[in-house]
Amino acid sequence: MAVASGYHPKTSQYTCQKLRSLVASLSDTMIRKFRISVDRSITAFIIPDSLQILKPDEVFISFSTRLPVDPDTQCHISHLEGPVLAFRSPCKLPTDVRKFTAVYRPELAYLKDCVVMSANADFCARSPASYLGGGDYDGDTVQVFWDPALVEPFSNALDEYAGVPDGFVKENFEKEVLKVGEFLRGLDAAGADEETRIANQQVYLLGAIEDDMATGSCEQAIGSDARRSSSRF
Repeated sequence: MAVASGYHPKTSQYTCQKLRSLVASLSDTMIRKFRISVDRSITAFIIPDSLQILKPDEVFISFSTRLPVDPDTQCHISHLEGPVLAFRSPCKLPTDVRKFTAVYRPELAYLKDCVVMSANADFCARSPASYLGGGDYDGDTVQVFWDPALVEPFSNALDEYAGVPDGFVKENFEKEVLKVGEFLRGLDAAGADEETRIANQQVYLLGAIEDDMATGSCEQAIGSDARRSSSRF
């Protein structure tokens, strides 16, 4: 409107500032939402194998629409078979990237556009999804790559890296067990007014937070690391 009315950015400081702000906003949005498409890769939800027919190192991945195209044959792929790499962002431990074998099971063919992992307690020492940055089956997504250049030279890290080191909790956390009922009864016994009760509740709930300087820093760091490239269904 300003430009159409004759207020050109070269001569109008107001229009110039508005244009600069618009360009900066659009540039920031483009950078934040930038994604690089990677061949032979997908991102999908993890779900458990309810039929319990998959082994711990097996996954089932079948596609319904928007079938991936094999770069070598230029043919559409209906499902995956063979070694694949799976991971979740951010990756912090050697076990957060894991090699699986994609297999086809007709019994699971009704499950499309997801990554089915083993859920057989007789076979699995722990949930396969938990190796991937503590993943589970409540809506977590996983990135899967099947490019031979990445998959073939990769070897899984020892399972011990995924476990909690001995004494870690005791050395790094202070444990105090106080049930909610006991806490509330303690407030009632003290005859505290409403304002004091709220203050005491805040002490218990927020006492570990010494200041607000780090608020949001963890989310920002994770968000920065999580800007991974992968094709989506």
